[in-house]
Amino acid sequence: MRFYVSADIEGIAGVVSREQTRPGGFEYEAARTWMTQSVVALCEAAHAEGASEIVVSDSHGNGLNIHPEMLPDHVRLVRSWPRPLGMMQGIEAGRFDGAFLLGYHAGSSNAEGVLAHTMSSDLIHEIRLGGKVASEAVISAAIAGHYGVPVLMVAGDDVAVRETRALLGPIASATLKQAYGSYSAISPTPAVALGLLRTAVTQAVALVGTLEPYRLPGPIDLEITLRTRFVAEWLSYLPGVERLDAYSVRYPVKDVEALSKFLMFMTTARLALA
Repeated sequence: MRFYVSADIEGIAGVVSREQTRPGGFEYEAARTWMTQSVVALCEAAHAEGASEIVVSDSHGNGLNIHPEMLPDHVRLVRSWPRPLGMMQGIEAGRFDGAFLLGYHAGSSNAEGVLAHTMSSDLIHEIRLGGKVASEAVISAAIAGHYGVPVLMVAGDDVAVRETRALLGPIASATLKQAYGSYSAISPTPAVALGLLRTAVTQAVALVGTLEPYRLPGPIDLEITLRTRFVAEWLSYLPGVERLDAYSVRYPVKDVEALSKFLMFMTTARLALA
């Protein structure tokens, strides 16, 4: 069996502040170690259940958070940006039996959840696909579904787990902390959290062959509400982008792959100016 893992940091046990998620910030080095340990625990558990290869996407921040030297030999790692499929790059490389969403968080317009945002806390207030609010988990599941891969498991805070399972149904899950507020939670120790992950992986592998991929057929009506008026204006200069109001734009895309490329353009354009 082959599995795919998209790993973020905000939903990892013990991570509650923005400083922990950014290089140079307080406890960032500890947080990236917790993230890496979580990836290793997931991959080792999947390997014990029969996985021959696992592709992992480092899907947070600069895409350079996971310590490669700590990963098992049966793992390949996707790093850095830009990349057309964003948080799900690598899902296109061969046939996968399922995908795991690790360290995920709630969407930006959810009133609850730790470090909740969608794609970019600096740029985006809300993303809607076909008029429905879409979190990062929704977008990731849709990209996986585009390539015929079902999501088997989600792991993150309790709000992210509820939000994701409400869309995808009874997939396996690991609740790695309970949210108190935007920057507070109660969390088990890293060792206990890793045990929760291993148990959820075993449950997830048992679901192989029983779940359908989450498909979002095109064309897709993409609407984005931005944090600033300027970005809405800037995007409206592109052909096909309609400005709906001071902060919102609409852009019809032909399929999920085109959706991902547009979002990657938005969130990584600053790299071209660096």
